[in-house]
Amino acid sequence: MKTRKNFLDWVGLLPYAAVEEINQPKFFNIHEREYVYKVLDQVMTANPNVKAFVRDYGNLEDQRYQIMDTYMADESRTIAQINAAIRFCSKSEREQRQGNFIVNPELSDFLVQSNFLWDGIGGSYPEMAQTHYLCIPSFLPLAPKELCLTDLRSLLLDIMAYRETFNYDEFLSLVADAMALPKQELDEGFLEFVSNQVLYYRTLLPIN
Repeated sequence: MKTRKNFLDWVGLLPYAAVEEINQPKFFNIHEREYVYKVLDQVMTANPNVKAFVRDYGNLEDQRYQIMDTYMADESRTIAQINAAIRFCSKSEREQRQGNFIVNPELSDFLVQSNFLWDGIGGSYPEMAQTHYLCIPSFLPLAPKELCLTDLRSLLLDIMAYRETFNYDEFLSLVADAMALPKQELDEGFLEFVSNQVLYYRTLLPIN
């Protein structure tokens, strides 16, 4: 949960942070919900001028927990998706470029958003930017995988509702046209992006 780590790093920059008093393993434990919200309250009480930031981050946690509370992953379907992803990534790059895909139809159920960018904090305060994330739950009692939909990953927002099968070259052409770049220039990095989405996040599902 990169956003949770970034939040704690940001808290450490505040004048009245007392971050050393925060039990970090407990704060990073997805099952310690009450403790996480207790820390948020303590930060707001000690630093009233940052309430807007803390409330925004708290809203992000609300959405994360709502997904965990309401979504029940289908174990057999998830395992089948993982096996398909492993088969795809074990193929040669030439074979991967011949692959067909569909967008995971459940993605919209995992979409959350914030008004500040908690994925990367370059200065003293998070950047004000409406940001979307995917919080992808597991059938195991683990924290959802978190994916910030910025940069190239924002493509997933554009295709989230697409339900047709598409191939790698069609996807690459779409991105190349949007960025006004030659396909050859994007190809290697884009194949890595597709492979990561297939294997680590299951946002794209290979059709074998």
